[in-house]
Amino acid sequence: MKVASKKHQHGAVTLVGALFLIMAITILLGAVQRMAATDITDTALHNDAVEALFIAESGLERAGWRYATGSSCAALAGETDNIGRGSFQINSAALVGTLCLVQVTGNVVTTIAANAVNRTIEGYYSRGSFTGWAVGDASGTAILLGWDGSSWSSVSAPAVPVENLQSVYCITADYCWAVGAPNGTSANINHWDGSTWSNVSTPAVPGVTLYSVHCVTTDDCWAVGQKNGNAENLNHWNGSSWSNVSAPAVPGVTLYSVHCVATDDCWAVGQKNGNKENLNHWNGSSWSNITASPVPNKDLHSVYCVAGNDCWAVGQKNGNAENLNHWNGSSWSNITAPAVPNKDLNSIVCIASNDCSTVGAMSSGENIDHWNGSAWSRAGPYASISNSNLNGAAMVNATEGYTVGDSGTIAAWDGSNWAGQTSPVSSNLNSVSVIGGAGGGGVALVQWTEVIQ
Repeated sequence: MKVASKKHQHGAVTLVGALFLIMAITILLGAVQRMAATDITDTALHNDAVEALFIAESGLERAGWRYATGSSCAALAGETDNIGRGSFQINSAALVGTLCLVQVTGNVVTTIAANAVNRTIEGYYSRGSFTGWAVGDASGTAILLGWDGSSWSSVSAPAVPVENLQSVYCITADYCWAVGAPNGTSANINHWDGSTWSNVSTPAVPGVTLYSVHCVTTDDCWAVGQKNGNAENLNHWNGSSWSNVSAPAVPGVTLYSVHCVATDDCWAVGQKNGNKENLNHWNGSSWSNITASPVPNKDLHSVYCVAGNDCWAVGQKNGNAENLNHWNGSSWSNITAPAVPNKDLNSIVCIASNDCSTVGAMSSGENIDHWNGSAWSRAGPYASISNSNLNGAAMVNATEGYTVGDSGTIAAWDGSNWAGQTSPVSSNLNSVSVIGGAGGGGVALVQWTEVIQ
């Protein structure tokens, strides 16, 4: 057997070492190249992600601009637009309490990744305080529409029972009451504190429908409604709790409206009492039923007082005549108004002794009528207002007023004309109360955060 010499063995080892070194260098160079390529890819993807985030922020800013210029919160959803190498889409927008929650996705198309780079963010916009409310028949949720001075929005109120709301009244932008159909066996009374609607526990109030609420101050409110068995239904708020007020002199029939000019001067009207009208007065200590023979023996739907000696009550039509009645401080009289349609009148409101408006059942168009201090006349009809029954009215001053009605109808008065407004619902609206003017604070982005996919 031939054995290699040590010299030849040494040469072989040297050759193997050289080959190993070459392979090691090759592997190292490949690793360096792969690392460099990975770093480049990572850097590119990072830059694309940052760009997608900026595009999403642009979409959020776009939503804020539209919200500030009159669009409702819900109407913000669905918009898309291209920006540079990418685009944004406003995925959703909905009111959460008084805040508008908007979700936006920004994306950038890249040749490095198999798919576009996406970043999604959510932001909460505040539009300032609501200065008015409209309520109506429930449709899956309680119907509460907030007015911010430029548009009406559906406001989520999880604490409010899903029942028909009949009346709303606000003293200030952060103090309102809304009442309606009972929640099971409990009265349905709800309070707005400027940020949230809450249901107020009222064990002392009968669990029947409440049709009207009105406040003199934050510690002096009245709510009236459906009769409680054979008894009248009059309830008072003293600033801390609601109580049912016994009034033996008041007929045991349903009351539809209450209005006060002072803590010792209130009127409540309602369903006729047999063959007699139903007008009741509060003098600060007790309720009494007032005989008013000139007033038709018909249901009265609404009462409003400008002063202690200047009140109006309207209601169910009287045969072939409207039902308008006036209190002069000592007696009630029925007022003839040939220009007013012979239809039921559902609500009346005044801002002065010579400036009142009443609304009611449609008559070849909406039914809005005005008192100028000497005579009643019909306003309209107006083409922009749907031919629907009107159920509630609120006047802020001579140049700002509102009315609401069936099928989500809303209209506003500007001092010269009534005009229909965009409504976010199609449910019947029963009542409206407005303090006036735009909500405070404008539109502001309260906070935003990224949604991690």
